[in-house]
Amino acid sequence: MSTMIQILTTIIAPIFVLIIAGVALERRFKLDVGTISKLTFYVFVPALLFKALTESEIDFDKLAVVAGFQVALIFVMFFVSLAVAKSLGLEGRLSSAFLLAAVFCNSANYGIPLVQLAFPENPGGAVSFQAITIMIQNLSTFSLGLVIVNHGRADLGDSLKHALRFPFLYVVIAALVLKRFDVPVTEWGWFWHPIKYAGDGLVAVALLTLGIQIAKTPRVSHLKALVAANAVRLVAAPVAAWGLVELGAMINLIDAHGMLAKLLVIAAAGPSAVNTVLISLEFKSEPEFAASAVFYSTLLSAVTVAVTVFLVFKFM
Repeated sequence: MSTMIQILTTIIAPIFVLIIAGVALERRFKLDVGTISKLTFYVFVPALLFKALTESEIDFDKLAVVAGFQVALIFVMFFVSLAVAKSLGLEGRLSSAFLLAAVFCNSANYGIPLVQLAFPENPGGAVSFQAITIMIQNLSTFSLGLVIVNHGRADLGDSLKHALRFPFLYVVIAALVLKRFDVPVTEWGWFWHPIKYAGDGLVAVALLTLGIQIAKTPRVSHLKALVAANAVRLVAAPVAAWGLVELGAMINLIDAHGMLAKLLVIAAAGPSAVNTVLISLEFKSEPEFAASAVFYSTLLSAVTVAVTVFLVFKFM
């Protein structure tokens, strides 16, 4: 993983080949993206998370570090994004859409294959850590994200209902409980083989789905804000993650040169979360801007993620 060419060919290219295939399929067949997204979110992602957590040798202390790190990163990114929005004079719905695009990253469709490819020596362990990232990111998107889009007036009960309706939360908790008590679920063929088949299909389906979702090139609006949102999401986020890793190393919570530290920084470099578009659409909060942020941050991530991976493996 020492050269940029290796990173582009072994990590970035496999991700974008399938994304581009998804774009081509959508433009040719006009697929039902809603159904495919539901299959990804309710079947394939939960299955892979359960499989990875069950098969991996889990260090529960490290999982707690991942959870704490993600909460800290989200709040750091929120205040950084808020400062940038204020400096640009963004207000109202545009400010909300900007914050959503800059704060929350695509930790599942994009993040899972990214960490698997970045850590080929231990893809299951990488996914087990990423499972916690997905859980925190999505809980935050449908709680803090709803507060943002409602300008601080979101009903807490409604926010929690949105956050708790996704199965990955319960799958992660169930997998951790079963792992803690050494329940031999991998020996239950009737149960384990379907989980394994569904989990193994996640990467291809997730990246094709991402391609389908971004196939319709959105109209660019608010160019200055869009550029700033992409810069915060793709550049400031991994820098902030690196800083938090160094802080964690100073207080002996994490090895600054270990796999987990590298993974946390690389995972933070992902593009804007697709779920932010769904929230913007639902609350009529500049959905075109949100779609543009997802589209262009995904395209630009081919370069920025490659640079992040290169720097992480060179200096961490």
